[in-house]
Amino acid sequence: MDLIGIALMVFSMVLLVVSIYYIMTTTRHKEKMAMIEKGLEPSLIKDERFFLDAMKFGLAAIGAGLGFFAGMILETSKIFHSDIELPLYYAPIFIFIGIGLIIFYKVFGKRYRS
Repeated sequence: MDLIGIALMVFSMVLLVVSIYYIMTTTRHKEKMAMIEKGLEPSLIKDERFFLDAMKFGLAAIGAGLGFFAGMILETSKIFHSDIELPLYYAPIFIFIGIGLIIFYKVFGKRYRS
């Protein structure tokens, strides 16, 4: 059963990545085609928004990693009982993801909205 679960998770992750890539490329293509129809030059658009999206997800991933690391430290410190093992992982992960997104919007907020 473990092997089936692992295979299903790997398949799901690959499907997710391929779906996100497909949606991003088709959306970009539709946007450029709409610009051509209006008589604008699509090469004038900078792909800065995609850089900022990557930066946002990167900071969120760093936050998730730091949160997981903090959960491991809390679990191995033996301060808490083993009954509350899962909240020790979930709480720091979400807290650090939130901190990463707040840092992103403080640094890149004005550029991201425009």
